[in-house]
Amino acid sequence: MKSVRQLKSISSISCICFFTNTYVFAQKSLPDTSLLDEIVVTATRTERKLSNVAIPTTVISSRLIQLSGSLRLNEILQEQSGLLLTSGSGSSAVGGGIFGNGIQMQGLSPDHTMILLDGEPLIGRQGGVMDLSRFAIGNIRKIEIVKGPSSSLYGSEAMGGVVNIITEPLQGKQLQATLRTGSFYNNDVALSGNYTGQKAAIYFYSNRNSSNGYDLNKTTPEKTVDPFYSYTNQLKFSYNFSPATKLIISSRYYYSNQDSYYAINSPVLNVGGSGTVKDYNINPVLYHRFSHIVKSQLRLYASGYSFVQQLDSIANGKKYYADNFNQYFFRAENQTDIDCSKNNTFTFGGGYTVQNVNTSRYREPKQQHMFHAFAQDEWVYRKNLTIIAGLRYDYNSDFATRLSPKLSTNVKLNNKIQLNASYGAGFKAPDFRQLYLNFLNNAGDGYSIFGSSEFSVNNLLEQKMLGLVADILPAAYQIKSLMPEISSGFNLGAKINANDKLNIDLNFFRNDIANLINYLPVAVNSNGTSIFSYVNVNSAFTQGAEINTTYQLFKNIKLSGGYQFLQTGDKDILEQIKNNKIYGRDMVNGAARLMTTKDYSGLLNRSKHMANFRVFYDDATSGWSASIRFIYRSRWGVLDKDGNGFANMDAEYAPSNLQINTTVAKKFNNHFTAQFGINNLANQTNAQFMPNTPGLNWFISMNYSLKK
Repeated sequence: MKSVRQLKSISSISCICFFTNTYVFAQKSLPDTSLLDEIVVTATRTERKLSNVAIPTTVISSRLIQLSGSLRLNEILQEQSGLLLTSGSGSSAVGGGIFGNGIQMQGLSPDHTMILLDGEPLIGRQGGVMDLSRFAIGNIRKIEIVKGPSSSLYGSEAMGGVVNIITEPLQGKQLQATLRTGSFYNNDVALSGNYTGQKAAIYFYSNRNSSNGYDLNKTTPEKTVDPFYSYTNQLKFSYNFSPATKLIISSRYYYSNQDSYYAINSPVLNVGGSGTVKDYNINPVLYHRFSHIVKSQLRLYASGYSFVQQLDSIANGKKYYADNFNQYFFRAENQTDIDCSKNNTFTFGGGYTVQNVNTSRYREPKQQHMFHAFAQDEWVYRKNLTIIAGLRYDYNSDFATRLSPKLSTNVKLNNKIQLNASYGAGFKAPDFRQLYLNFLNNAGDGYSIFGSSEFSVNNLLEQKMLGLVADILPAAYQIKSLMPEISSGFNLGAKINANDKLNIDLNFFRNDIANLINYLPVAVNSNGTSIFSYVNVNSAFTQGAEINTTYQLFKNIKLSGGYQFLQTGDKDILEQIKNNKIYGRDMVNGAARLMTTKDYSGLLNRSKHMANFRVFYDDATSGWSASIRFIYRSRWGVLDKDGNGFANMDAEYAPSNLQINTTVAKKFNNHFTAQFGINNLANQTNAQFMPNTPGLNWFISMNYSLKK
C-alpha cells in the first residue's frame, strides 16, 4: 500500500510542462539494421531519418525479433554487434546471487548503459546491473540502440549509450495470441489486443513465462538457474481532444517468483526459499501543437521496484537470511521543439525527479532530488550537411552539478557515401549502493561492504581496539566523498550504400573515463574476512572499431554480419607497466616476472573480438521464413590471481564462445504462424562464467493473429 501511495504522489510534482515521446513504426520487411529511411527518436529526442543521424544508432525491427524467435530482451540484444551481455551479481545470499544479464556497450560496463521504455528510464538495478530478462518483447515494436556518451540528452547512466524499448503503438484493430513451449519446461503464453476508435484507442498485452530452470554443474546440489515464473502486463490508452492535443497513458506491471536453494558448507547446512520481484510504472503523456512551428509535450512518470528474498533452513525451517530492496522514482519533464526555419530546429526542456530507496542494506531510507535542463540546436545546410550541438545541466542533491555537452555532424558526400563524427561528454552519478550500502554478509564468508557515506576510519579504529578488526589497510584513508564518473567520447564513422543490395556501416570510437568508482578492501576482520568500501580510483579508456554489413543475396534472402575490435585499459596500470613496476606470472605458482605492455589484456570482462553472421529467409508469398545466426565472443579476462590488476595467465581467462541459433516458421491462411527453433546448437556452456546461457535448447510456438 505504501508503494501505491507513493505512486499517487506524482500529483505533487506534476506541473504544466511538455515532453516529447513520439511513437514510430518499424517496417515489416526483411530485417535490416541499416534502413536509411527508418525514423528514429532516441539519438536526438526528435523524429529523424536514420540516414540523418550523426551518432552510431542501430534499429532492431519487430520483424527481426519475430524471425529470431526471441522471448526476452536479453536474447535479442546478445545477437547484436558491439553489445555484450554480462552476468551480474551483488550483495545477496551466499555472497552474491545472479541478478541476470546486463548490457556492455563500447567496452563500458552495464551500469553505464541507460535502459529506456518508451523514452523513460527503467529502475531496479541490482549490483549495478539491470536484469534484461525482466522484459518480454512480444509487445515491442522496435528497439533503438545509441552507442557512445549520451548524457547531454539523458543524464546519468547514459555514459556508454542508450537502449530504448519502443512498445506497440495504439493503432488499428487486432487480437493476437501466442503459445510456446520448449526445453527445461520453458512455457510462454501471451495475449494482446488493439482497438482504435474515432477519438480513443486502447491496447493491452499480457504474458506469462515459466521454466523449471537448468543445471550446468552436476557436482553441486543447487541448480545453476532455479525454477521461476513471471507475469508481464501492459495497458495503454489514448484520447484525441482535438487535432492539436492528444493524451496517451501507458502502464506496466511485472511480477516474478524464483526458487532459491543453496548449500552452505555442504552438507552441513542447506537453505531454501524464494525471491520475488515487482516492477510497475505509469506514464501519462500530453501532446500539444501550438502551431506548425511550435510543438510541446508533457510527460509524467512514476515507477516502483521491489526485490524480496528469504531463505530458511531446510532441516528445521528456521529463518536463515532475509533481504529486501524497494525503489521509487517520480519525474515530471518538459520538451519543446521550435522549427525556427526550414533548416533549423531548436529543442529545449527540463524536468524534476525524486528518487527513494528503502532497503535492509541501508541504515535508513534514502532520498535524492534531481533537476535537469537541456537544449539542442540542429542546423541543416543544403541537405548535405547536418550539425547538432547540445548541452545539458544536471543537479543532484547528493553531488555537485554537471554540464554535459555534445557536438555531432553528418556529411553526405553523395547518394552513396556519408560521413559522421560526434563528440559527447557522459557521466554517471554515484548510486545509492555506492553511497549508502551498509551490508554484512552473514550468509557467505562474513565480508562487509560500506558505501562511502557510511564508512568511517574512526569506527574502524574503535573496532580494532575492541579486537574486532585485525588490520586497517592504507586504502581506508583514501575514502572520501565520491565524485561522478565522467567520460568524453568520440565517434567517427561512414555509411556506404554501395548499391541496391549492399550496405556498409563503419565506426571508430574512443572513450576516456575518469573517476571510475570501484570497491576496495579497507580492513581485515579478526576472523580473516574483508571490509570493503567505494572510492574513485581509476582512469580508463576504451577504443575500437565496429563494422556492420547487410547484403540482399536474393529477393527473399538477406545476409548480415558484424564485427567489433575492442581495446580497453586502466591508465594507471599501463603507466606502472611502462615504469617497470608491475609483476605477474605466466602460470599459477610460476615464477614472477616484469610485465610488458604486450602482456596487458585491458579491463576485466571485455572481449577483444566479437562477431556475428546471420542469414534470414522471408517469403511472404509462400509464408515460409527461417534464420540461422552465429554469435562469437573471444576469450575474456575474469580473474586476477597474481594481484597485478589484469588477466595475463590462461587460468585467468574465460574461454571463447560461439553461439549458433536457428529458426524456421510457416504462416497459414493469414492467421496462424507456427515456428520451431533451436538455440545454442554448439552446446556451449560455462556454469562459472556464463551461468545465464543454458546448453542446447529447443522451442516450438503457435501464433494466432486477427486483424481488421
